Amino acid sequence: MTDLVTVGEATLRFSPPRGERIQTAREFAAHVDGPESNVAAAAATLGLDAAWLSKLPDTALGQRVVGDLRRHGVRTGVAWTEEGRTSTAFVERGATAGGTTVADREDAAVTSMTPADVPLGVAREAETLFVSGATPTRSEALFETTARLLDVAGDADTTRAFDTRFGATDLKPDAARDVYDRLLEDVEVLVVDESDADAVFGLDGDVVPAAHSLRTRYDCETVVITRDGTDHPTVGVAGESIYEVPPFESQTRDPAGVHDAFVGGFLAGRHRGANVREALRDGAATAALKRTVVGDAVVGSRRDVEEIREE
Repeated sequence: MTDLVTVGEATLRFSPPRGERIQTAREFAAHVDGPESNVAAAAATLGLDAAWLSKLPDTALGQRVVGDLRRHGVRTGVAWTEEGRTSTAFVERGATAGGTTVADREDAAVTSMTPADVPLGVAREAETLFVSGATPTRSEALFETTARLLDVAGDADTTRAFDTRFGATDLKPDAARDVYDRLLEDVEVLVVDESDADAVFGLDGDVVPAAHSLRTRYDCETVVITRDGTDHPTVGVAGESIYEVPPFESQTRDPAGVHDAFVGGFLAGRHRGANVREALRDGAATAALKRTVVGDAVVGSRRDVEEIREE
């Protein structure tokens, strides 16, 4: 049985050296970015057997994505194709005039992924299946694939976890909410960023009532609302219990992937049997570790996370 299976798109991100601009840089570092791949990498960092499923073109760029994830300890199940392309993005970090992102995700191979491209048995045999809202909103084929995977996982008593990730979609709030309403009725774990709760569901103000509202709307066992920055606690609601966990302080070298690292750390905590509060602390410590790492995926070990928790 696989501990965690994630399904979604990965983007190959190219970044010039910190402080340099895309227009003039002579060198670019390559990193793999994607909500599901980042979550899998974080979980693998904490010792889980994590797998990432997707569809990629059988090209050098597609092979680079798989190679990077395997170096993070993530097992991959990829449907290779001769059609479509690998999504790319050029991202500045720390430029004097602010960061610039130039993304090209058109005609990505993953948008044609159907249930026939996915080893459904992997979802049946997983302890947890994770998908983000960035995936089913990419295409009708991905919506149908996501819905099928959630159904298969539910029939097998696999825990289903979903992160709305509205900011990573191209949809308007009403359209995104419609997608979520069609998918999330039986999801056990729901992660929502505070800004998404406001933009998509109109739940501004106190995050605790917002979490209860979402738990009621989708009949979830657990709802987690994350909050931007390092000044506000993350809130988790499980049943009638409320948990607030403050962030851990750390130097921010690269903010990319911090939210995904939190999700991976939280799901790893749940896998270990930790209660919701301790799982949230695992997530917060993993996010703190990610802020110190350049790139989109966290690099480290379970010991690194435990040391942050003990500080």
